[in-house]
Amino acid sequence: MLKNLIVLGICFLGLQSCQNSDLYLNYHDFKDQWEVNEKVVFELNLEPTEPVNLMIYLRNDNRYVFSNIFLIATLKEGDKTLFCDTLEYAMADPKGEWLGAGFLELKESKLWWKEDFDFPQGENITATLEHAVRHTGSEAGIKALEGIVGVGLSIEKFKK
Repeated sequence: MLKNLIVLGICFLGLQSCQNSDLYLNYHDFKDQWEVNEKVVFELNLEPTEPVNLMIYLRNDNRYVFSNIFLIATLKEGDKTLFCDTLEYAMADPKGEWLGAGFLELKESKLWWKEDFDFPQGENITATLEHAVRHTGSEAGIKALEGIVGVGLSIEKFKK
């Protein structure tokens, strides 16, 4: 119960602090873990006329055992892939302290995906996020990634 209240409080504060620059903000929460075959899809029904920043939000707790994370981020228009990026982000500093904002065991990291991006003017635009975390020397992805409790996508106005 306390954990849910903390998550709700962080969400509320995050939404209040970013309210002016966000054109889009949506989250997907995981029940207990992020399965390797679970793709998070965001449907983007907006048509910004000026460049934007695409931002990824990750929420993790102390069950996450890695110091970094690999994500595959894809932007599509219908069935046509506009781009697909493999991204690596640091989740902890060299001392093992979590990066990101938050208190107690839950941290939220705001991660750059695209900066000063001309958003496509079309229909059926979707962004898909999936994790690609593997143990060193292994080709197989980790089947159940524990400790990532949520992932979000934000489209913000580009500020010069």
